[in-house]
Amino acid sequence: MTAINIVIQLTIPVALLVLPLLCYRKKGPRALAFYVSMSIEPKKRKAFMLAMAMTVILFNFSFFSREGASFWQVPGFILGLVLLRYPSTDAILHWLNSDRMLLGLAFALTLLTLIEPRLYSLSASMALVLTCSMIYPSRDIIRHAQNPGPAEPGLHLSNEDIVKLYFTMPRARVVRHSEAHGIREMSGTSSTKNKQSE
Repeated sequence: MTAINIVIQLTIPVALLVLPLLCYRKKGPRALAFYVSMSIEPKKRKAFMLAMAMTVILFNFSFFSREGASFWQVPGFILGLVLLRYPSTDAILHWLNSDRMLLGLAFALTLLTLIEPRLYSLSASMALVLTCSMIYPSRDIIRHAQNPGPAEPGLHLSNEDIVKLYFTMPRARVVRHSEAHGIREMSGTSSTKNKQSE
């Protein structure tokens, strides 16, 4: 039992190192397949969140079985139970990966909990959620991937475009707005010239 607890307690620290190395801004075929499947298939996102929630629960349970019942284990268990609910977890991950200030505040809160050593399980669990939010698709990329309608040709994205938008959505949103604004200005200028020529 002790060996199993040690293995479980190593899962989150190892995941915090491995996930960014394998999944953050990578252009290999496996990473590309991960980005595409996460953007298009809701079942893959649900499986991703379920794996994250079960990791948090098992991680906190291992501390509970080693140290016994303690009030300090409750926050980590509550976080794990909240993560089991798909709508709330989906919303949490979207909020974190769409707002850098919110992500920074959550990171600061995670560091703050480390002041109390008995909250280590909660701190590690929060760090895992933050890491998973960094490789979770935004609402915009999901909408682009799931609605490639012929009426909106700009939504027909190649795999490479999905990878770019997966991690550069704020900048892409600004670029698209600027391009649309520029097109409107050009169309307005051309219509004015046409009227003048007439």
